[in-house]
Amino acid sequence: MENLIKINETIESIVQENDLVGELQGIEKAHGIRPSAELKKTLEDASQQDRQLKIGILGRVKAGKSSFLNALIFKGKNVLPKAATPMTAALTILEYSDKFEANIEYYTKDDIELMRQKHDECQKEMQKSYEAQLNKLKQNKKADKSDSELQALADKFAKKQLKEDSSIYAYYEQYEQIKNSNIDINTLSENEKIVCSNYEELSDKLKEYVGSSGKYMPFTKSITLALNEEMLKDVKIIDTPGINDPIISREERTRALIADCDVVFLVSPSGQFLNDSDLELLKNINKNNGIKEFHIVASQFDNLLSGSEIKGNGVLPEAIQRAKEALLRQQKSVFEGKAGDYDQKIYEQLTACGVLYSSGVSVEIANNFGNQKDENAKHVLNLLKEHYPDYFANEEMALYYLNTLSNMDEILLVLDNVRKEKDRILQNKITNLINSKKSALNNYKIDIVNLISKKIEILNQKDLAQIKKQIEKIKTVKSKVMTKANSVFEDSGEGLSSSLKDKLKDQIKAIFNEVSDISEKQRGSETITQTEDIDKGGGFLWWRDIFGCRYETKEYQETKETLDAGPIRIAVEDSIREINNILSGVYDDNVRNWRKNILKELISSLQDSVGDDMLDPDMIKQSVRNIMANISLPEFSYDTTLPIALQKSGKLVGSECDEFRSALNNFGNELESKVSSDVNKICQTLDKAIANADIGQKLIISYEEKIEQLVKDAQDKESSLAKYRSILDQLNQIEG
Repeated sequence: MENLIKINETIESIVQENDLVGELQGIEKAHGIRPSAELKKTLEDASQQDRQLKIGILGRVKAGKSSFLNALIFKGKNVLPKAATPMTAALTILEYSDKFEANIEYYTKDDIELMRQKHDECQKEMQKSYEAQLNKLKQNKKADKSDSELQALADKFAKKQLKEDSSIYAYYEQYEQIKNSNIDINTLSENEKIVCSNYEELSDKLKEYVGSSGKYMPFTKSITLALNEEMLKDVKIIDTPGINDPIISREERTRALIADCDVVFLVSPSGQFLNDSDLELLKNINKNNGIKEFHIVASQFDNLLSGSEIKGNGVLPEAIQRAKEALLRQQKSVFEGKAGDYDQKIYEQLTACGVLYSSGVSVEIANNFGNQKDENAKHVLNLLKEHYPDYFANEEMALYYLNTLSNMDEILLVLDNVRKEKDRILQNKITNLINSKKSALNNYKIDIVNLISKKIEILNQKDLAQIKKQIEKIKTVKSKVMTKANSVFEDSGEGLSSSLKDKLKDQIKAIFNEVSDISEKQRGSETITQTEDIDKGGGFLWWRDIFGCRYETKEYQETKETLDAGPIRIAVEDSIREINNILSGVYDDNVRNWRKNILKELISSLQDSVGDDMLDPDMIKQSVRNIMANISLPEFSYDTTLPIALQKSGKLVGSECDEFRSALNNFGNELESKVSSDVNKICQTLDKAIANADIGQKLIISYEEKIEQLVKDAQDKESSLAKYRSILDQLNQIEG
């Protein structure tokens, strides 16, 4: 790397000291040569970039993620508070520092305004549901029942219905907590830093921000913990609240962080291993995330060991083996025949990675053996002693099997292997970058050598009079050269614009068709069991009220359309990224090829038009390169975000499907129209830039400047030759 920078600096110095900057502008741009300071920064950034091993932790609420991380990183210390709801599960980033500090990011005013809007929508829906249910109850009323009792039943029903949509209810619940907090958002800074002296102090303070009853919990969006922990050196851990986060801005940040991870652990509790919530998370991860390794962790492994089918005759090693086999069977069962539900690469890893079991509480028990303070830890240890007394008869044996149950050694080995792979990938990346820059510099040097050698050749072959005669020659064909050059340039530009438009529109149409196909595949139906409270009547049976049996709950079934919104949302987001890539990529490729071809076309056409002996092809080529380097062609940048109506995940039912599909159609039509309009605009801008380039005049001016420079060189021929030979010597001495 240092040698490469030195080569760049040497060539840069030679060019500047000999006043060749302007003359070499086109060649420099063609090879992508950058100033030495910029090259140095690029290489240094590449060396540092992604040096950390980035680990993503996924899992539903109460999956045991906090216990898993507390065991893995903090050796069983309860540093990370346990989240009680999706809203209290703040996005948490762990990284190394020589201090103990936490950086708290609060929700923005825009985030809270969105919560308020969603909260108000929830209230309206809940009020509709309440009124409908109250009317039903009143219509069925045959005996005395107070209005307050009927209202309480209707209210209970409305809230139950709202809770069935967890994402919507999360907004409602969160904003209610914000309202009841008695904290003015305007008094909170955008970020807050907590500095502590030890883990105990840090853990206590964090409860205020992410604890279920914490003062600032309703406002906490994310936490970055910078800790003096050896395990975190060269590692960054992202503990996510989940991909189906009800807070859109937090979910987008989570997605971006997960996309940058080298390895992801899905943490799923052993007692409910790989349930529907876990599978929904996995469906939202695709190849574009760029994840290199995926692992499944069965957390809370100790819970399995109390089951009668597992514990058997109380032989702990056998029980552990049976539990592991049960988890593997479950893994095989949930994924078998469902390849179409997941991204192919992710699916391959999910079915091949096996299961890493883990028991975070076992680490905590081992650390405090004989002095358990945590009630859950006490309970787990008592169960282990009850079911496997022979293995917990003494401390030494107990600690051995607690370590076995924790399985931290195996998990740390996995991380170590990923870290080694990461180092190899990073080194390859740096090596490829250096080789690429080295090749570009070498080609740049060769072009400079050829240019200087051409100057020496001309000076050796022609005297001053002959060179001046060249000026007179060019004057006789100037008008013809300008006309021909402009004609060739504009014709070539028209072809570029037409070809570009056709290629872009064809590829974009294919993308929209793919989104449509994916959307169709997510359609389904399900039979839903509904309940209704029926008044059995009053009269002489008034006493039923006393025993709470006057109202009978009846069930009925209804088949409704379903739509899996998660994969559709991902497909739309991916399509937007792909459109941007296509628009940028196809445009750049076509313009790059056009720049190359126009050189050949111009030189060939000009030679045919005015004769081979009138123009020097090398000088024409150099002139055109410089002109092209300074032509400002339009740059393409395309960005858009999904409307709130499409920012949904999970299963939609009934009218929700219609609303989502309508929003999708509207968005698709608007996007297609906008992209088509943007393609037309970019081509129009391209046409205008080419039409206004006036390359003929610029070519003549540039060519004449080069002839005039030769005249100057010829006037002091020996000095000029000495200068150019010195440049060649300096360039030829550059090694590497």
